[in-house]
Amino acid sequence: MNLKKIMRNQLAPQLVCLRKEKSLSIQDVALQTPLSMNMITLMEQGAPLACRHYQRLLKFYGKELAFCINDLE
Repeated sequence: MNLKKIMRNQLAPQLVCLRKEKSLSIQDVALQTPLSMNMITLMEQGAPLACRHYQRLLKFYGKELAFCINDLE
């Protein structure tokens, strides 16, 4: 599995949680961002889309993407 796929697989469920925490539907988010309902759905499913789309959605939720490097045990 490549790094981009790992990132999307971990990010997708978090995007769903962020939206639901704010009690928003996909339509609500689409109306408040430059993203379509289809694009938001694809991101929440971990589709291989350009990072800029994910960044727009994260910015809307007031979040940013950060990576952490952990020690191996």
